[in-house]
Amino acid sequence: MGTKSLSCPPSAEASVFLAERTLSLDEAVRQVQSPKHGALVTFLGCVRDTEGDMPILAIAYEAYREMALKELAEIIEAAERRWGVKLSVQHRTGEVPAGEPSLIVACAGVHRGEAFEACQTVIHKIKSRVPIWKTRFQS
Repeated sequence: MGTKSLSCPPSAEASVFLAERTLSLDEAVRQVQSPKHGALVTFLGCVRDTEGDMPILAIAYEAYREMALKELAEIIEAAERRWGVKLSVQHRTGEVPAGEPSLIVACAGVHRGEAFEACQTVIHKIKSRVPIWKTRFQS
């Protein structure tokens, strides 16, 4: 899909959340939902209860906070400009129990195609560019 006309201007301040607390899908959806948008796509990346054959109770995440927030804002702003969508990203740090989300991405757009494409691209860029890493598995 190519660049579409904007349904709303890019955010002056991207909706980014990075902290040691439970993430909220409802909050992420509220940040992007609007009557201008006909599609709302969400992604929850949850901690699995196994890694290979090893049982997992929790994973601990650490971040280079200042750089992570900067990278997240740049990724969101670029996607909002390219696809004319509105995005919210939440990433948890600290210990995250199995079954709980460590990442939430909410993306609202005029049509589903650009909302899905923007959401998937943002997830890939977060995983490849943002300095957040797993520091330990608790089994």
